[in-house]
Amino acid sequence: MTALPEAEPDGSERRVAPRVRTLKRAKILFNNRYSTFDCIVRNISSTGALLTIDEAAHLPKVFDISIGDEKMERPARLVYRRGMLAGIRFLDVVSEDEEQAAHFPLTPAAATSTLSPDMPSESLGHVQRIVAEILPRAITRNFPWSAARS
Repeated sequence: MTALPEAEPDGSERRVAPRVRTLKRAKILFNNRYSTFDCIVRNISSTGALLTIDEAAHLPKVFDISIGDEKMERPARLVYRRGMLAGIRFLDVVSEDEEQAAHFPLTPAAATSTLSPDMPSESLGHVQRIVAEILPRAITRNFPWSAARS
């Protein structure tokens, strides 16, 4: 088994919070707690954890996890799965983007100043409508699936 890289090739760290190595037993709970899987927490941080779990076990995308002897269960989301290893993110943690959005919400005045005048009025606020446009021929002729090559 090969180890997962701790950092990007350029040396930068992808994780937001530092991880602490541990070997704790844990229980994954889902399906209204009627279904459970046992696993081992290999490392943990304030935002997520790395789990070792049987390869045959099918993990749902969202579940609760109870770690060690703690009575508290935390909601989690599966980020990736590679063989026996599974990376999860805790859903009860506020990310930096969510925290910044809570402190600096997008006001309608700010939204109108960043949009062009030909944008529809329903694109104001936090949701902006994406309108599909046809790509220029100069770009599409380089696609490998393009039928007519020049």
